[in-house]
Amino acid sequence: MPDITDLRAGDPVEVGDHRLVGRLGPDVYLARSPADEQVLVRLLPADVAVGPFLDALGPALRVCAAGTAQVLGAGELDGRAYVVREHVEGPTLEEAGGSPDGVALHRLAVGTITALVAVHQAGAVHGDVRPGTVVLGPDGPRLVDLGLEQAWAAAAETTRKVAVPAFTAPERLRGGSAEPPGDVFSWAATMVYAVSGASPYEGGSMGATVDRILQDEPTLPDLGELRGLLTACLDKDPHARPVATEVLLRLVGQTAFLTGWVPAAPPPPRQGPSPPGQGPPARGRVPPAVAVVAAFTAGALVAGVAVYALTGGRAPVRPAAGPPATSAPVTITPSPAVAPKETVAPKAAADLPLPAIGATFHEHPDDRVRLASYLEVTRPYTGYVRERGGSFRSVGTTEEPVVAPGGDWVALNPWVKFQNSDMDVVKLLRLSTGESFTVQTARKPQRTMNPVWSRDGTKLLLTVINTAKEPFTARDFVLVDLSTRRALRVQTEYSDDASLIFTFAPDGTVVRGFFLGERRGIDFYNTSGQVARSMHWVGTPRDSDWFSPSGRQLVTVCPRSAKDLCVWDARTGARRATVPREDDEGALLGWFNESHLLVRDPAKKKGTAHVKIIDFVGRTERVLADVTPLKGLLRFGPVPR
Repeated sequence: MPDITDLRAGDPVEVGDHRLVGRLGPDVYLARSPADEQVLVRLLPADVAVGPFLDALGPALRVCAAGTAQVLGAGELDGRAYVVREHVEGPTLEEAGGSPDGVALHRLAVGTITALVAVHQAGAVHGDVRPGTVVLGPDGPRLVDLGLEQAWAAAAETTRKVAVPAFTAPERLRGGSAEPPGDVFSWAATMVYAVSGASPYEGGSMGATVDRILQDEPTLPDLGELRGLLTACLDKDPHARPVATEVLLRLVGQTAFLTGWVPAAPPPPRQGPSPPGQGPPARGRVPPAVAVVAAFTAGALVAGVAVYALTGGRAPVRPAAGPPATSAPVTITPSPAVAPKETVAPKAAADLPLPAIGATFHEHPDDRVRLASYLEVTRPYTGYVRERGGSFRSVGTTEEPVVAPGGDWVALNPWVKFQNSDMDVVKLLRLSTGESFTVQTARKPQRTMNPVWSRDGTKLLLTVINTAKEPFTARDFVLVDLSTRRALRVQTEYSDDASLIFTFAPDGTVVRGFFLGERRGIDFYNTSGQVARSMHWVGTPRDSDWFSPSGRQLVTVCPRSAKDLCVWDARTGARRATVPREDDEGALLGWFNESHLLVRDPAKKKGTAHVKIIDFVGRTERVLADVTPLKGLLRFGPVPR
């Protein structure tokens, strides 16, 4: 900590409501607040525009994060901006010197990354983590000057270079703004400094140091068990770095989830158009998530790419690598808070036994989601839909029934194809009047599967699967307009595995998961079949019920895990929760409400499997169904109102 000296001639006596009592450095003062607490007051240079500075500092003023020195206020004095923050007794890491190791280094790492977690979860960014902004206070390390550097840079009337490039992330040196991944990079570089007394990219001059950050690997001392973690945090690609919460969890050896951050980055480079006479390029094969549930008759297609085929296997998922590095500035959205907790009825009010399909459902009148339809996969292969009163009504045989929102229209997708012609069809039936019509969708050997309704119930979407040769692929989709009773077939840019089906986003946009090398994500298509937007970092979606009831969240199998589930902000792609699971043999069925998911756990040997409602930390709130074993294809849906 710098020595406190007397005020000099020309120094102010008061700044705002704070009485200055000593000088800590040029334009930096120790002061007393109106409550007689010690605070630090900093006057900004005259070339910093007051209004823009105060606006840019606004987010920091709203943050009260553990492990930081709180920014208490800001204002103007004689045409100069000033900022007031909590005063922390103790030297900075830069001033202290020494080489902590073992327990001391671990405590320093945990204390400082805990502060960053709190800052990021508050929706803010520090922007200037370095040895000079880590104060070794009496109650542990504290991060100071939260938000000051970027506010200063945003308001300076002359171009201002990055003050300390040796600890600055490469994307910022390329012109990007201060964002959470940059904080993680700077934190890791600061931890290296704590051991070695130098930046891992020290080059002897500012220019050489900047070049090393942009191009070279870091020079690391003996970091013990921290080496792998700090190396990951120093990745030049901001997408590949762990988020602050992941760093903290690895440091403390826990597996609970905390809110993380994922950037809303531009989509990855695409392959060029296909040569004449060839279809769109395939992006790599995902082992199909296919569950063979029954064989209706000879030649029938029985594919487990349907939404709730709860028998059979699961597609193995390999850990996905992060998105490619880019030199362009990255647009980043702070992590929003996890969705407010919605309650789940603690126990069922009544049992609904369905012995024909080997299942018993435990329902409650307050449930917003329930079993909406099912298809028996043993003779006589009857399909049933649920009417408003709750009873089930037979609607045909060997046809998968999918009820539209509102509960009146039902799509019937035949699983025994091409009985009377080489054209595949889908049938639409109105339950209230009995009227129906049939629309042709695809010609043999292609067929349409996995019907999905738009949220307004006006359109039906089907995935076109090419079965000419294995592995089956999916390239096109079919849109059926209920009002015109016509089908539009759309050919997309890319061909993917048949397990990656098309579905609707909440706004009616067509979306599909993709697999590209080691990356898995989601593409958003326009009606010309072109990819209009991509979330290439979110992992693998399952079947068609990705989006929460509000449409503000989506769920996938995490990009770096074969079993855990990731909940994302559907607009920005920011990670909101990581839902741990015990194993990867169960199935993700979709959403129960805004803060609970539907999953099916695997049956142990010949035991009973369960459809469960779980929260965002993986706890079972309720068992929705017992299956022993399941002999039906199930579809869940919102209760019609």
